[in-house]
Amino acid sequence: MLDLSGWPELKLHGSVLAEIAAAARSLEIEPLIVGAFARDLHLQYAHRIAVVRQTADVDIALAVADWAAFQALKKRLIDSELFGASDRIAHRLTHRAGLPLDLVPFGNLERSDRTIAWPPEGEVVMNVFGFREASTASVTAVFPGGARMQIVSLPALVLLKLVAWVARGRETGDRDAVDLFLVLKNYLRAGNEARLWDEFPSWVEEVDFDYEPAGGRMVGYDLRSVLDVNGLDLVRQLVAQQIELDPPGRLPSAMSPRNPEAARRLLQEMLQGLGD
Repeated sequence: MLDLSGWPELKLHGSVLAEIAAAARSLEIEPLIVGAFARDLHLQYAHRIAVVRQTADVDIALAVADWAAFQALKKRLIDSELFGASDRIAHRLTHRAGLPLDLVPFGNLERSDRTIAWPPEGEVVMNVFGFREASTASVTAVFPGGARMQIVSLPALVLLKLVAWVARGRETGDRDAVDLFLVLKNYLRAGNEARLWDEFPSWVEEVDFDYEPAGGRMVGYDLRSVLDVNGLDLVRQLVAQQIELDPPGRLPSAMSPRNPEAARRLLQEMLQGLGD
């Protein structure tokens, strides 16, 4: 559990999330906090690890049976007059207090390639591989005022950031890659340092052991319990392609332009953890 109740700056977020949770659960939909806001909650608020840029948006993933269920939730939120719809972005709502929210559906409406195509035309396509997996590995976040909502775990957030960068890196820049570097680099500091000594003493005894990259290896190890066989193979392939030197993968430079070799080492360790 992430106890964030002592952070007064999260009071508005807690209030808004409570409203979303009540509406979603009345329709038997369980919301899940994902994206950069989840990064901030895990790193900055739960473990006091500085982030490069805080986000103003809140991304909520929603496991739904079909598009009708998603539209029903969106309508209920808008009809409450607490949220306004965007004219340009189908999944964007803005709370009347000014907080923007992106609602991303996944589940039974996914196509065979793990994408969703937004109605009515289906021209906007989004890769949602990782959301279903993340929903099985979530933790509870507690906000000021007592509001509770599930939040993606850090290993599952790494998965989502990797998939997002591969799918849309050229469209949105390298922010997902930068977030990936931040989480991998700080994974041990984010509540996992004791595990290194207690669960993985053999790693520490290896000749080439290096503390920080070991966090990347632990992320890979932890992801194994989130992914099925096909998902594990896919993630291994994605990471292996990016750590190649000939031709060089673009991800390490996108993760850390000043030190791509450090980023590549983290990815190498993550790949090793995926196979441990």
